[in-house]
Amino acid sequence: MVDSAKKRFLAVGFRETSLDDIARDAGVAKKTLYGHFGSKEQLFSAILEMLGRTWREELAHIVTSPGAPGDVLERAALHLLDIGTREDMTQLYWVLLVETRRFPALSAGLYQEGGRLIGIEPLECYLRAAVESGELEFDDIELAAEQFVHLVLGGVRARMLLMGARRPSVARRRVIARQAVRIFIAGSAIR
Repeated sequence: MVDSAKKRFLAVGFRETSLDDIARDAGVAKKTLYGHFGSKEQLFSAILEMLGRTWREELAHIVTSPGAPGDVLERAALHLLDIGTREDMTQLYWVLLVETRRFPALSAGLYQEGGRLIGIEPLECYLRAAVESGELEFDDIELAAEQFVHLVLGGVRARMLLMGARRPSVARRRVIARQAVRIFIAGSAIR
């Protein structure tokens, strides 16, 4: 059901998707969807939660692996680029950009209270540990984690969404990750 719903939301958007369409695509009764999810909004939130959980688990594995900050952050940057530039993820981001104004609850799965980005907690924990060990220096770790994500992914995703640019090749993603990490670390004032 969730896969059918995800495909439908990404193909036509949130507003244009009906629970009837999703039920038909999934081969289930509409009341089965209501029984499992309660509403179209809750079904969309379940999709975001599922994607976020996978994202967090993979990121946590990366940042808990051994290595110097530059190496760990480069692996994290590659992960962000690999996931964040996939077609389904750019489509999802587009749906959120287009639909959130009309359906503000949709973006609730992306941000915590106070505007904190959900899903980057493993990166925040890594940066906090690196600051505590003296390997990196930041005044605001939550802000540093969010800035890292935007430094790595922001321009690439904007070009893909707004200009129709293609997903960067694996080699190009490596270059983007390496340079973003260099800039980030240089801004951290490593001791």
